[in-house]
Amino acid sequence: MSTADLDRAVAHYRDLAPRYDHFTRRINDVRVRAVEALRLRPGEVVVDAGCGTGWCFSKLAAAVGRGGRLIGFDPSPDMLAMARTRLDPSSLPKAELIRATAEEVQLPAPADAILFSYTHDLIRSRRALANLLRQARPRARVAATGTKLYSPWLFPANWYLRYSHRGYITNFEGFDAPWTLLEELLEDFHVDTNGTTQHYIATGRVPAAARPQDA
Repeated sequence: MSTADLDRAVAHYRDLAPRYDHFTRRINDVRVRAVEALRLRPGEVVVDAGCGTGWCFSKLAAAVGRGGRLIGFDPSPDMLAMARTRLDPSSLPKAELIRATAEEVQLPAPADAILFSYTHDLIRSRRALANLLRQARPRARVAATGTKLYSPWLFPANWYLRYSHRGYITNFEGFDAPWTLLEELLEDFHVDTNGTTQHYIATGRVPAAARPQDA
């Protein structure tokens, strides 16, 4: 993401943060399915990449337990402020929030699992993915979910998706299949979607040997 795009996105989320969870409530079910697709185990380190308001925190925390570790990062200070309200030290595992972009973030611990929940710009950046995946353990599990275009013949619906997502996405490149860069970088890759839905869930594993390199 360019500096100009990042500045525009941060400014947008400054206004959107208090209302984000309400505006995105219709995607709650698919976010839960993406968390479940990670198959988290007690004691693991899970990263919520571009965590936003931290809506997924409670589901991730419940899966890794008090002995686990939850790491969330986002470039928006306003979204992180909302996410911080979801952290309860008395009931959550060790949790850390970091203000950073995916291209620059330095994780405090190797990840056993990474969640990409509605982070289109992030998963369309080779540099961002390379930085994150090389900080994950070999065979770490990855799950991504978000919006994609319908089949081309549903062009009125696709026009609406582009219009309605213009405030959430700065780069519509790859909007027909947002997972293609992940598919190049991961093993055991699978996508659950079809042409009549705007949602997808993609899963895979970080390679056991060769790690992704900077683009």
